[in-house]
Amino acid sequence: MFRSTLFAALGSLALIATAGSASAGEFISNGRTSEVRHGDLDLSKASDQQQLRQRIARAASRVCKSDDRSTAQACKAMAIAQVEAPISAAIARAETSERYADAGAKGVQN
Repeated sequence: MFRSTLFAALGSLALIATAGSASAGEFISNGRTSEVRHGDLDLSKASDQQQLRQRIARAASRVCKSDDRSTAQACKAMAIAQVEAPISAAIARAETSERYADAGAKGVQN
C-alpha cells in the first residue's frame, strides 16, 4: 500500500489574467501554494481517492480566491488540472502495490 507523508504541494497555481492576455490553456502562476497531505489515506481505496481529490479541491479554492467568480473558478480548474498527473500516478502506484500484496498473500501457505 502506497503511503506518503506529503503529496506534492499544489505548487504555484494558475491565475488566468482578467484582461484576457493569457490563452485558456496557458498556465500562469499566481505564486500561492497549498500543501496537501495524504499520508493518512490508502489510495488503493476509492473512498480515500475521493477524499484526496476533495482536499485538493479545497486547497485550490484557498489559493484561487478572487473577487471575480469566473476567474476563481477558472483558476481552480487549471490548478486541479496541473496536479492530475501526479495524483493519477500516486493512485496507480497504490493500486499496483495493493494488487501485488494481495497476490503474494494468496500464494503463501503455512
